[in-house]
Amino acid sequence: MSEPVFVALLFADRVIVENNGKKGIVGTFNVFHAPVFPVVFPPWFIYAAVTNLTGKHNFALTLVHDESQQVIVPFNGEFEAPSPDVVVELAPGLMNVSFPRAGLYTLNFAVDGEALASRSLYVRQIEHPGAAPG
Repeated sequence: MSEPVFVALLFADRVIVENNGKKGIVGTFNVFHAPVFPVVFPPWFIYAAVTNLTGKHNFALTLVHDESQQVIVPFNGEFEAPSPDVVVELAPGLMNVSFPRAGLYTLNFAVDGEALASRSLYVRQIEHPGAAPG
């Protein structure tokens, strides 16, 4: 069996899927700001891509608060790769994700239980009461 090859892991405001299947990734970021906690941010997306696989595979995207190890987003699923030269693109939309506290969060991307990549997301408290989260 082929080893998966990591292609991308992003946080984005939106991922648009065109009629031809192409993805438009809008507003990438790695920081959220909020005046108070816990906080729920407006809907956002994770974009993950992998290649060099064939057949059905399981994947996991897990967002964890580094200090407490609390899992904030446990997203699991399955995909089918038609051939090793195809890049499989995953773009789950996330709504109502509650962040209990400021700090460093790590997104882990795994395929068939094998860790492929991780990405940091910083959630910071701002000193502007009345400011909208984002």
